[in-house]
Amino acid sequence: MICCVIWDFNGTLIDDVQTAVCSVNDTLQKCGLPLTDTEQYRRNMDMPITRYYEKHFDLRRVTFDFLSKEYHQGYERYKGLIKPAPGALETVCELKARGVRQCVVSSFEQGRLLSLLSEYGFLPYLDGVCGAEDDICESKVYRGSRWISRQGIDPQTAVVVGDLVHDSELAQAIGCECLLYSWGHQDRERLYKSGCRVIDDLREVLEYEKEHQR
Repeated sequence: MICCVIWDFNGTLIDDVQTAVCSVNDTLQKCGLPLTDTEQYRRNMDMPITRYYEKHFDLRRVTFDFLSKEYHQGYERYKGLIKPAPGALETVCELKARGVRQCVVSSFEQGRLLSLLSEYGFLPYLDGVCGAEDDICESKVYRGSRWISRQGIDPQTAVVVGDLVHDSELAQAIGCECLLYSWGHQDRERLYKSGCRVIDDLREVLEYEKEHQR
């Protein structure tokens, strides 16, 4: 039985891949480096985020603080490109109606995360929001595991839904299953290698929940 869904935010509930690519390209251009494209971006994306940046930047010359600041400024510039992922709001709403508890665990700073969740209509359907204390984008594992524990939720009744292999690490830490969404920030090939079930439509989460009621 599935009683709780732990959602990732960026690239899962919202489609912000192009926003991220445009922001990264602005920084690459500023540093006089070759630009990236969506395919390369998704192929290279990794966590912790420094693993991604070191594929494009010499981190001995460019500080992570600079890259983080540039990224978030660019994210605001291209925010208009963001839209809810197909079926995301419908799925979250239906899960709420079914009595399934839902929490978002994200690397985004808590205040920014709450603002975006409200703006795109997700906030009323959530039981918890676990963002980061700053823009460092540190691991989500601790915050997600702590929320599950504090809520007294049986890990075997939970499922993590995200778009990065890192989300499967959160699921492993919690002790639950993981569904990886193929249209987010990491390419399908990397997701399949994780061994997790890969979904192409967030509405498949509703089918998964129904399957596990039997």
